Amino acid sequence: MRNETIQEHSAALKNAHALMAQKDAIEAEIRELEAALRTQGVGMDAPLVDRSGFPRSDVDVVVARTARNKVIQLRNDHKDVMKQIEQALHAVHAENKAKMAAEGEPQAKTESTTAPAQPSQPTQQPFAIVNAVAPDSPAQEAGLLKGDKFLQFGPANAENHQKLQALNEVVAQSENKTIDITVLRNAEETVYLTLTPRREWGGKGMLGTTLQDKKRAPTKHIFCDTR
Repeated sequence: MRNETIQEHSAALKNAHALMAQKDAIEAEIRELEAALRTQGVGMDAPLVDRSGFPRSDVDVVVARTARNKVIQLRNDHKDVMKQIEQALHAVHAENKAKMAAEGEPQAKTESTTAPAQPSQPTQQPFAIVNAVAPDSPAQEAGLLKGDKFLQFGPANAENHQKLQALNEVVAQSENKTIDITVLRNAEETVYLTLTPRREWGGKGMLGTTLQDKKRAPTKHIFCDTR
């Protein structure tokens, strides 16, 4: 039974690693395509025709359109693989708990007479609430939903977020880089996501979301991503 658990855990972990590698490959390809579009000076949104409606002479329109279509496709692929990663991580955590319970039960019986139980580790506390998520934004692509409560945002958490100012620093230092985030959803589900801040997504800021400090009044927004 124990060997079965280890084998299943190894399979789940390998699956999670494979999905993370797939995610990294998709993100690298998106960055490469976006860099190529920036080189042409068009990004994802600049018009490819002049005022008369003719293709711009300073842009390779075919290449630009092909790159844009590929980026859109890859972003959809990224959404799908992020959902799969979330499921894979849940599977790994569930198997970890099962393994710890299976190994810990007999040990607890023998140690209970000689040593007091160890205090449990403090649980993460929510410190910010997602008030809005813009369509097609990096926040939406990461899988964030309105009402999600942040437990972890890169290195920032309930103990050190400095009235959410730490999030500004994390975002500023992470343009086109992934940030591991943990949110509490529907008051009971812990969800692990990966967010990639970037400027050229078609809206303001690098995230496309507005957060509220959980301890502040509901109408007080103290983190509004508008870079």
